[in-house]
Amino acid sequence: MTTASMMQYWEESTRRFRELFTREFPHEPTMCELDDGELREVIDACNRAVEPLGKSISDERWISYMDVVRWGQSARHLKDIEAFKAVCILNCVTFVWDDMDPALHDFDAFLPQIRAVCEKYYEPEDAAFAYEAARAFVVSDHMFRDSDIKRALCTTSPEQYFRYRVTDVGVDFWMKMSYQIYIHPEFTEHAKSGLAARMTTRGLAIVNDFYSYDREIALGQITNCFRLCDVSDEREFRRFFDARLADIEEDARVIKAFDPLSRDVMLDLIYGNFIWTTSNKRYKAAVNNVNSFIQ
Repeated sequence: MTTASMMQYWEESTRRFRELFTREFPHEPTMCELDDGELREVIDACNRAVEPLGKSISDERWISYMDVVRWGQSARHLKDIEAFKAVCILNCVTFVWDDMDPALHDFDAFLPQIRAVCEKYYEPEDAAFAYEAARAFVVSDHMFRDSDIKRALCTTSPEQYFRYRVTDVGVDFWMKMSYQIYIHPEFTEHAKSGLAARMTTRGLAIVNDFYSYDREIALGQITNCFRLCDVSDEREFRRFFDARLADIEEDARVIKAFDPLSRDVMLDLIYGNFIWTTSNKRYKAAVNNVNSFIQ
């Protein structure tokens, strides 16, 4: 496959994404707010958690990472602000891990920091679920970063690719650290079982992959569904993009059959991720100071 820039399709594809979300999703998400004290608490906790990695991360980069949580959680159903802060912290520190070479850093020293965050902000049973999901996400990245398994999953077909991305893009992790925010029995079980993650993976990955394509190509990364088509061939790209929009539309129709809160949480995550992605500095250039590889 060739590796032409995705920028030639940016305006039209963004319009088509937005039309789909406006048409098929019943609510436009609103940002979950943190006051100045809560924001400082989250950033300070993030800095403590990554100390074993020996890296200094700017407030700007932490906030860039954090905004996907503030857009992606369902603000109208948020009940537990402590759990919400925990998701912000866990999301941010695992973003740092994802943006660096794990072979160069002390993996075993990082996991206890994640455990400490879970134990501080969640009740014991919930802390165990959140920690295991975080551990699985980090370990999966650690195991598969340059593996033959990853190449097979990412380069065979969309079906194989999206199976892999349930874990790799962190959706299962997201659900198992997020159900605590809503205190809702049905969504809790959908999150714990993995069903909520499987229902939202395609929408999240497709949006992420479109807007991160140029960056991932620049970094030599293969976790992008648009590598499965020839982006330089406009006709082939449009066929592939149409099929991916149909995937999101199908998932949205099925998600609407869930109970109202679970429906809202899953749809807000997908739609909110689009809002974050199209407005965040992380996706404004192939490489910049909030998305560059952390050396």
